[in-house]
Amino acid sequence: MNVNIISKSNVKGEVLDLLAKELPAILSGVLEIAGGKLAVLKPEQVSIAFSEASPRDVGQDIRILVLARINEHRVRAKNVHAGEILEKVVALISGSGVEYSVNVRLYFTEIGMAQHLPGAE
Repeated sequence: MNVNIISKSNVKGEVLDLLAKELPAILSGVLEIAGGKLAVLKPEQVSIAFSEASPRDVGQDIRILVLARINEHRVRAKNVHAGEILEKVVALISGSGVEYSVNVRLYFTEIGMAQHLPGAE
């Protein structure tokens, strides 16, 4: 699963560090479903990339874009899942003593993948 966090320059580095640490577990908890091997989602399977928004950007302070493998259950409940993730992220950020506007978008797609891990069989 790939996640891109786009933030404005007013977002504190500590908040981005907190998201980097906690977001994989949040996504895993919300998007993992009972079922076959393809439905399993562990925090270590979440890849996060950060980028800073343009100074001209008028959107939210933090945008979280999630690209995940399509799964019937996930697609059926996509708005519920987005709401759950948003609620947990806002609570996490608020717990650090700051408030930012946040937007979560889920994109479900068929994903082809190949990888090589040295020493793994």
